[in-house]
Amino acid sequence: MRIGIDFDNTIAQYDDVFRAIAIKEKMLKSNWFGKNKSEIRDYLRFQPAGEQTWMRLQGLVYGKHMQSAEIMPNVANFLLSCRRRKYEVFIVSHKTEYGHFDPEKIPLRSEALKWMETKGFFSTKHIGINKENVFFAKTRTEKVNIISNLKCTYFIDDLPEIFTEDQFPDQTRKILFGFYDAEYHPDKIVLNSWSEIFQRIFGEVTNEDITFWLKHFFPPIERIKKIAGGGNSDVYQIHVQGFEPLALKHYPDRLLDKRHRLETEFHTLQVLRKNGVPNVPKAVKKSKELDLGLYEWIEGDKITTPTTQDLELVILFVKQLNWVSKKIDPDVFTTASEACLSAKELVSQVDHRLERLHRIGKRKPDLKFFLEGMFCPLWNQIKDECISFWPEESRENALPLRKQILSPSDFGFHNCLMKNDGSLAFLDFEYFGWDDPVKLTADFIWHPAMHLGNSLKQKWKAATIGLYSNDLDFEKRLHASIPLYGMRWALIILNNFSPNRNRKYHCLNTDSRQKLEKMQKIQLKKAKYYCKLVKEKFRKLN
Repeated sequence: MRIGIDFDNTIAQYDDVFRAIAIKEKMLKSNWFGKNKSEIRDYLRFQPAGEQTWMRLQGLVYGKHMQSAEIMPNVANFLLSCRRRKYEVFIVSHKTEYGHFDPEKIPLRSEALKWMETKGFFSTKHIGINKENVFFAKTRTEKVNIISNLKCTYFIDDLPEIFTEDQFPDQTRKILFGFYDAEYHPDKIVLNSWSEIFQRIFGEVTNEDITFWLKHFFPPIERIKKIAGGGNSDVYQIHVQGFEPLALKHYPDRLLDKRHRLETEFHTLQVLRKNGVPNVPKAVKKSKELDLGLYEWIEGDKITTPTTQDLELVILFVKQLNWVSKKIDPDVFTTASEACLSAKELVSQVDHRLERLHRIGKRKPDLKFFLEGMFCPLWNQIKDECISFWPEESRENALPLRKQILSPSDFGFHNCLMKNDGSLAFLDFEYFGWDDPVKLTADFIWHPAMHLGNSLKQKWKAATIGLYSNDLDFEKRLHASIPLYGMRWALIILNNFSPNRNRKYHCLNTDSRQKLEKMQKIQLKKAKYYCKLVKEKFRKLN
């Protein structure tokens, strides 16, 4: 197989560079609202002499500041797997010799080759592409002619215009990379991440792929076994000579989920261990480029039916986190993923999820019926009244930092293991950071994987009310928030309706899609049950 790939914005990612240089060059104000390259381009083009400004910015980014670009998430994984399969890879870029309006005349092609060299593209110890397989074209027509002469099986590009050229070869399959609407590109395969491209061309990631990736930054694996995979990270147990068994995590594609899960989890575990929290895994090694993290393997059993003793161990761990929260420099961590530091933020998160599901509901009648017939009437009934019960200090504004805690965000028995010595080990810190302890408390109660009886729920609430008693508004916030968090979880349960969550099923066969539809029906039933529970909680609140 012969695979051709565009370079700029397909292999090399510039979003952060475009923004930083545009602000530095006074093309944008520092508080400008946009983020990615497309938004910057569209904004600048509407300004006086905008096209010239945009071309000058491109020249600066692709030339003088080329080395600040990052490799697109999962590109390295894809290219290494091409090498493992002995597929030939060609990079074909429409790139002039020098940038537009660049008085320094920095050679763009040389800078691109230098960037590839730095990233190990030509190293036989890493990606291993033949340098002679990199081509630069002055025009789009010349680029298409190169693609045609190479007889590529696939060509991957972020610009649809390249595929509309008259001379584009019919035998080459077109992969349009980016967030495009497939309905407007029926002759192309539209994919918006490299993990999707991987799946389209190779199928699922295999143990052999993982082994091949890992050997580029860690000693060779003797044995590997996949433990878990799904909406979150894929987890493997690996055995390496000279080491105890290790846990390997392959994190989700950052083009589909912008959160830096690998960096957050690795950093969190290092800090917690350093601050005397022993019952978390040791962080061993990571590769940001490959989105892989290696951790101590912890042997233990899942907790399916929690006991009072189990809950006491969880409370002890929360006390440890509270202690670390009070002693650590606040700048060591940012806010937790989807932190809710005010009533306004909590309601906003629910509204945002609801808006997204409304769009999906246009194509899913059963989802639409639930949202319009059950969720929305209840949501409209409770949200304003719950906000009225919320203490004024954090109703609109963020809770003061002195009242926040360090929180795993996704916390509960589903992320614990019972070790042979009777202690609990705590796992999964991908979303860790500062948050309102009320969210930790409420999520622990509402999380669908928890299976807590009423007695344990009451013990948990009493324990957290006691632990955070210095915060005089904690109990009031908790009672006001419980129905709101219940509604939030009713929507989280419906995550498998999201295209980014279920896209892999649509790439597969009819049986897989039917399996997804069955799962969605089950989740809808759970969401309805959550709404009924919220009604009961709301009556008690009144």
